[in-house]
Amino acid sequence: MDVNQVLFSRAPLRSRQFVILVLLALLGAIFVLLTIDQLPEQVGSHFASDGDPDGWMTRESYLGFILVFLLVYPVAIAFLIGFLPRVMPHWVNIPNRDYWLAPERREESVKFLSAQGAWFGCLLVLVVAGIHYAILVGNLSQPPTLPLSIFLTVLGAFLIGLISWLVVVLRRFRKPE
Repeated sequence: MDVNQVLFSRAPLRSRQFVILVLLALLGAIFVLLTIDQLPEQVGSHFASDGDPDGWMTRESYLGFILVFLLVYPVAIAFLIGFLPRVMPHWVNIPNRDYWLAPERREESVKFLSAQGAWFGCLLVLVVAGIHYAILVGNLSQPPTLPLSIFLTVLGAFLIGLISWLVVVLRRFRKPE
């Protein structure tokens, strides 16, 4: 595969997982846009461990911030997980990298990484949408207080998803005996 094929390959962008990621990110953005007007002009955007706000943003600043973390960050991470092995395999940190990125196994490994990158992006979209929901509920209460039960549920679900994702990736890249 020459450099032009690597750089201009649209395979990662056509995968079913990447399409799901983009749709999920758009749904998350719609959720944020439909709920943003429920937030006060000054949004409690950072909370101490007791749930009390200790950082504030204007609603407009919060909207820009949350949309970047909902749309740009997960898609960029997913794309990089699938794209870097194509152009800079020495930057890839997987078990038995030399074995799995050897020419005879590289394409299959890169396809797997692309799919897993998109699934990881989906996980990031869900956690950011969940955090937005917790911030929304927290700012609607008087005085504003982060609902720790919602926030910890979101973080717990993310942790379970992350561990599951890591297990899948690590099992895939075990060296055959």
